[in-house]
This record gives sequence, C-alpha cells and structure tokens, in this order.
Amino acid sequence: MTSREELLKKQRELDILFTAWFEEKKKHEVLTYRRENGDLIQHYPDGTEKVIQYADRPSTAKPY
Repeated sequence: MTSREELLKKQRELDILFTAWFEEKKKHEVLTYRRENGDLIQHYPDGTEKVIQYADRPSTAKPY
C-alpha cells in the first residue's frame, strides 16, 4: 500500500470509531454539536434535540 492508501484506510477506520463513540455518548450525556448545515444542536439522552442557534443563511430575496 502507498502512504496515501494507508492514510485513507486509517481515516476510514477513525471515522467509523468516532461515529460509534459519538452514538454511544449520545445515549448517556447531553451533547452540543454543529450539524453539517451549520445549525447548533443540543441532543438529550432521550433522543430529543433542540436547536440552540440556526445557521446564518443568505437571504433568498432579491435586492431592488
């Protein structure tokens, strides 16, 4: 394997491990994280989520 292939393999492994760790942590703790769309979310162990802050989204209104 080239060093690039090794890095990609390691990155995939770490991504899988992080996802598993994060899902387990969500079962026991209140977590705050940012979604891909930019919203700041607070996740509770019972599965409920609360949006703490919405992402700044550019206005779709056309200027005059």
